[in-house]
Amino acid sequence: MTFKILDSKQKAEAFFEEGTPKLIRAGDNEICLVRKGNTFFAFDNACPHMGAKLHQGNTNHLNEIVCPLHTYRFNMKTGEEVNKRCKSMKTYYVHTNEGGLFIDC
Repeated sequence: MTFKILDSKQKAEAFFEEGTPKLIRAGDNEICLVRKGNTFFAFDNACPHMGAKLHQGNTNHLNEIVCPLHTYRFNMKTGEEVNKRCKSMKTYYVHTNEGGLFIDC
């Protein structure tokens, strides 16, 4: 199912501060969304290790989200934990067009 998050790419770029994780809801899904430059990343908000809220974490220059609880690092594109210490997080396809910002869940 596709969810419209914002009405335009320009609004999305203004709303999502560079590199700052934000919590959004798409249907019943609690999703962490991050903008890095012109790219948007979306993934489950719960860390697969112990369920910490990833929107409370940080991002780094390697396009990783760092869990606030145990500092596990996940590739925001693939969902893989970089040191393979736990299962991967679920990622979602994000796309933009003149009609807005969309997430496929």
